[in-house]
Amino acid sequence: MCYLSLVIPLYNEESCLNKNLETIKAYLDTLKKDYEIILVNDGSTDNTASIIEEIVRDTQRVRFLNSLLNKGKGHAVKSGVLDATGKYIVSTDADLAVPVHFISRCLKRLERGIPMVIGSRHLPQSSLRVREHLVRQFLGGVFRRLAQLSLGLRVSDITCGLKGFEKEAALDIFSRSRIERWGYDAEIIFLAQKLGYAIGEIPVEWYHSFDSKVKVASASVRTLTEMLQIQYYYLTNTYKQCGDGKKRI
Repeated sequence: MCYLSLVIPLYNEESCLNKNLETIKAYLDTLKKDYEIILVNDGSTDNTASIIEEIVRDTQRVRFLNSLLNKGKGHAVKSGVLDATGKYIVSTDADLAVPVHFISRCLKRLERGIPMVIGSRHLPQSSLRVREHLVRQFLGGVFRRLAQLSLGLRVSDITCGLKGFEKEAALDIFSRSRIERWGYDAEIIFLAQKLGYAIGEIPVEWYHSFDSKVKVASASVRTLTEMLQIQYYYLTNTYKQCGDGKKRI
């Protein structure tokens, strides 16, 4: 078992992958801990897969999971988490919207015994260095409020890409998760709460990427539908039938 597994979901990231992976690896090397980076290709239609193959061939501590079909960010993150070997498992986005040094802040909270830690753009100490367009900000705020109210999520941010887990908690949560696209963030927070895991939040800096692959309108409709699915799975005891049985919902 290594100290850290860093899971990075990828979809059409050819423009930033090499540069940002170098940044990530250089930073992780400064931590002086044993780590692995798991790159999960979610059916990219550009040269992402071939770039990853070159990286894995030439770079130690990097592994590659490949899906020929685009199944969604939730599916990609789940695949990486369930394949991880680290004592701690952290997921972050390839565009480094949250700078790499926040990984260590996340790890410090995990080391103190908090089983799940999420980055938040909405704490007093957080900083939005590059903001999203106003429409994206508005729709993101609507989704956050609806998720908090309908699912009882007791966190200030839901969709920030930086999330960390102690391994046992990660396996317990992700072995039950079913949402494969953007609603997965709300689902894993919902599951963590229902399973009784404490969730810590850390303030982050946020640099929005204007090369985002998310189509706001269609993603918003899909995500609202997925929130209804989460409630349905919970009410029909679907989540109880999953997982390793160590905790019950």
